[in-house]
Amino acid sequence: MRLWVCTDHSCHWPVGCASIVLADEEDEARRLLDAALIEHDLVPNKYTLTEVPLNQARAVVLNDGNY
Repeated sequence: MRLWVCTDHSCHWPVGCASIVLADEEDEARRLLDAALIEHDLVPNKYTLTEVPLNQARAVVLNDGNY
């Protein structure tokens, strides 16, 4: 499994968003995220998926509130 993060998909209010996806491949990650967005009454749209390597310990700040 690979870990993907996204902070630029559609959201209900303009306060930022963040999602994670576990999937084997990017196209599967996109299908899963699209389904989750629809489930939350959000429109799947163009967004960026960034893979987080799992080969070492790390912290990733997804949204620091700096707009």
